[in-house]
Amino acid sequence: MPNRIKRWLFKQFQDNFVIYFLITITFVIGIIIGSITIKILDFNQKNDIMLFLNSFFKSIDGSKLSSISILKQSLVDNFKTVGIMWLSGMIFIGIALVPITILFRGFALGFTVGFLVYEYGLQGLLFSVMGILPQNLLIIPSIISIASIGMAFSINCIKTRRTRINQVNILAKIIDYTILISFFSIILFIGTLIEAYISPIFLRLLTDYLK
Repeated sequence: MPNRIKRWLFKQFQDNFVIYFLITITFVIGIIIGSITIKILDFNQKNDIMLFLNSFFKSIDGSKLSSISILKQSLVDNFKTVGIMWLSGMIFIGIALVPITILFRGFALGFTVGFLVYEYGLQGLLFSVMGILPQNLLIIPSIISIASIGMAFSINCIKTRRTRINQVNILAKIIDYTILISFFSIILFIGTLIEAYISPIFLRLLTDYLK
C-alpha cells in the first residue's frame, strides 16, 4: 500500500511538473516582494501588517506563548487557504485565484522574516530560524502541493468544458482530487502542531539565552 501511494503521488507530480514549478516560482516572487516592502514602510506600519499576516504573532498575548491560541489561529489561517484553493479548483476559477493566494502566502512569509531581520538583526534571524522555519519545512511544501493540485484540476476542468467531453467518471476525479488535497492537508496539520508546540520551546530557549 505505501508503495502504491508513493507511485500515485509521484505520477501526479510528474504529470503536473510545470504547474508545480510555476507555483513555486510564484511563491518565491511573493517572498521577494514581501521582503522588499519592508524598506518602504515605517515601524508601526510594518508591525501592523506583520500581525495581520502571521498567525503565530497574532496568537501571542504580550510576551506569553499560548500553544492552544497559536494552534487555533494557525489552523484557521492555513485551512482557510486550503479551503479556498480546493473550492476554486472545482469551480474553474482556480487558474486565477490559486496563484494569487500562493503569492499572498509568499508575501506573508517574506514580509515576516524580512521584518524580524531588518528590525532586530541577528536576534531577528535567530527568531526566524527557531520560530518560523521548523513548521514551514512542512507547511510550505504542503501549501505549494495543494495549490498545484488545485490549479491542475481547474485547468483540466476548463479543457474538458472546451472539448465538450462527457465525463462519466467526474465524481471519481473529484474524489481523487479531494484525497490528494486531504493527504497534503494532513502534512500541513502536522506543521501547525510544530508551530504551536515545538517552535515556542525553541523560542523560550532563545529568550533565556539572550537574557
